[in-house]
Amino acid sequence: MTTAAENAERAASFLLARVRAARGRLWDQGASPPPPCPPPPDAPALAVFASRRVRGVSPVVAGGLLAWAAGRRPAELVFQVQPARQVLRGQAAGRRCVALVDDAAARAHGDPRHPDGLSFALHDLCHLEKFVDPAHHRGQVGLFRAVERALGSPALGALERTFDAAWIADRDYVIADMNGSAVFLFSVLKMRLGMAARRRLAAERGTPAPVAGPLDDAERAAMLPALDTLFGAMELPASLRVEALSVSARRDHPAHARRLLDYFESLGSAAPNAYQASIGQCTAAIPDLG
Repeated sequence: MTTAAENAERAASFLLARVRAARGRLWDQGASPPPPCPPPPDAPALAVFASRRVRGVSPVVAGGLLAWAAGRRPAELVFQVQPARQVLRGQAAGRRCVALVDDAAARAHGDPRHPDGLSFALHDLCHLEKFVDPAHHRGQVGLFRAVERALGSPALGALERTFDAAWIADRDYVIADMNGSAVFLFSVLKMRLGMAARRRLAAERGTPAPVAGPLDDAERAAMLPALDTLFGAMELPASLRVEALSVSARRDHPAHARRLLDYFESLGSAAPNAYQASIGQCTAAIPDLG
């Protein structure tokens, strides 16, 4: 079984080789400040990231690699693109995968934002850093646990079968390709559910579904039972239904958001993973990330 330091060194070597191949002599952008986590011995690629600024690799990612080597990242090294449900399962257990894949596998995944192995790995490493953000880690773990539970619910499965394929794509994007505030992620999931209900209603009417704008009265009426099914499948307490209904991506109900976040954080702390005590160590400033 490989160690965290060995896995981090393998990821660092993967990045460094591809940046050097793509950039030639321009890969090295000069000396970098000493990192909070020094590289382990016998880790030449990590030693480069500890001392040099590598073109196209942010200080956040470089610092995350070194923290990973020190055992301060709940990273799981994989060598194929993970299905969304598998990514969700890992995050619900407090882990975030980092995939090292070749360019063909990255292109086959179909996301134009990361069409090659280098951009795919950088994307995963950025998500890892957002996942371990001390402000959001426990809440995310709790939310992902609740969503994983929901996806095993027959009631939610029956509801999903009434929706189109766009709902599955939207759902999978939230559970596997977004990290940050648990309440924001929950709000986006709700919004996507509302759009799925809108499209279903439009199909029943035989009319085109609006792609933007607020829901009308009939669409809201179609959305509410769907939300009730989602909340029930997530096993949200009935005492939090008002909060769950009111929070939105606009962050316009802070008191409700705080109560909902307290609940998700309690779920995330119920079975602490080995990294929760150290997630504040070796953590750089983390930019917003979708």
